[in-house]
Amino acid sequence: MSTLYVIQAADYSGAETAQLPVLRADPEALVACPAGSRTEALVRDAGARTVPLRFRVMRHSGGLLTLARSVPAGLRSARELRVLLRAQPERRVVYGTSLRPSLLAAVAALGLRRRTVWVLTDFMPPGALGSMIRSLAAATRPRVVAHSSAIAASFAAGRKRLADLVTVVHPAVDIEHFAAVAPLAGVPRVGVFGHISPTKRTDLAVEVAARLPEAQFEIVGAAQYREEDFAFEQALRRRVADDPDLAARVRFRGRLEDIRGALGDVSVVLHCRADEPFGMVLVEAMAAGRPVVAPAAAGPLEIVEHGVTGLLYPPGDAGAAAARVSALLADPARARAMGRAARAAAIERFGAERHNRRIAQLLMGSSRREAPVIQVPAAQHQGEI
Repeated sequence: MSTLYVIQAADYSGAETAQLPVLRADPEALVACPAGSRTEALVRDAGARTVPLRFRVMRHSGGLLTLARSVPAGLRSARELRVLLRAQPERRVVYGTSLRPSLLAAVAALGLRRRTVWVLTDFMPPGALGSMIRSLAAATRPRVVAHSSAIAASFAAGRKRLADLVTVVHPAVDIEHFAAVAPLAGVPRVGVFGHISPTKRTDLAVEVAARLPEAQFEIVGAAQYREEDFAFEQALRRRVADDPDLAARVRFRGRLEDIRGALGDVSVVLHCRADEPFGMVLVEAMAAGRPVVAPAAAGPLEIVEHGVTGLLYPPGDAGAAAARVSALLADPARARAMGRAARAAAIERFGAERHNRRIAQLLMGSSRREAPVIQVPAAQHQGEI
């Protein structure tokens, strides 16, 4: 069914790159996104055509005043999207690639007899805003794709009417894109990938580095979007620079367009966010044949098989995380075996073909749903390695 995909962000992140397999598989893909942006370049590289949808700042995390200022911007964007829909009558499905474009699609499509698909890549906002979003979903009845069971539960909030809207479809990774990653490096080196921010707990990664004087750390990523994140990165860089030991072993590599080379430089990938909704970088690391060390919570519980494809640790526990990383660095044969198992799991569970088949069923109106993910309680992962 002919689809208009909506991306509101001018600068892409994991939510946008997770949609690339869908765009590549759709020979008629048309994406509404900010003209001249990095996002537009990304989706055009994937083979999709674009139509301009202006970027407007919309935030809910800065308090009620920030939210109030965002509402008029959101309404203007929805009105602009509605004009695009009227100009594209053959596009019967409006596909929001994350929460904000999904909300724009829901408002823009009112009365136009279009099917809407919401893709949820993160937990619902707390408080009144989350309640309003759920009410909008209950009223408009979109098809909702959640990237994890944890996200689905956050959206449904125990309400069957909302749970019936949701299908869990784990995002895909381009398996072959990571097939050429070099063999494990000989130097004990740990990779940390993702935005530098308090949410991602990049500071915890530095705490782990301080506990492992034998290891080098590569921090790949940079602050993005928020002033508080930029300030956080500057403070973290100063902390490392002011400590001669850390300065010699911790390298900030900035944001990379392609992380394959950086993955080839490390033997273990460490993830630190305690409440990660999914964790796309974990799947990418596994596809590259790298064992991962991640918190035993939310998304990582659906990705990592403890002791087989990686190791899990109690969320926020720097000591436990350091112990898991140290165990893999001290036993390269075990790390390599986990890396092989991780790549095999990525091929089986996170390939593009399986993902695109599930999305196609949703777009065509199939009511069949992904089997639920069974989450093992975190307490089972907190014992000895």
